Amino acid sequence: MIDTVRLTADVAQRLMAEARAAAPRECCGLLVGSPDLIDECVATANLDPNPSRFLVDPAAHIGLNRRLRGASRAVVGVYHSHPRGGGGPSPSDVAEAHYPEFVHVIVSNLDGPAPTIAAYRIIRGIVAALPVEVRPPTQTS
Repeated sequence: MIDTVRLTADVAQRLMAEARAAAPRECCGLLVGSPDLIDECVATANLDPNPSRFLVDPAAHIGLNRRLRGASRAVVGVYHSHPRGGGGPSPSDVAEAHYPEFVHVIVSNLDGPAPTIAAYRIIRGIVAALPVEVRPPTQTS
């Protein structure tokens, strides 16, 4: 289980760019990596018609799980933005958190010079904030 959310700098930049591009609607997508590092974010359609809520496309989630089958990486969480709100999970975010092993990343403060990236674990209605570290991608030879 992830205790500290470590994002590559690329992922952090993409999350902020997607949040700004989707505003005033919430963006959403899936986070891919390992318990040590989230190295990919996959944007999905937001199927919720309410601009202040999100619903990840289940077909995109299934397709991503298929793509990752047999790989050392997996879907480890979900992200979305709060274009008008704070960085904490909303009551609907908490009520609809059905994967206790997932981390929930929320991008907020879109009007400022640098959006905020916050992370949470949500298990049976209990919300726990997780530290977020942004680091460069690992180098491979």
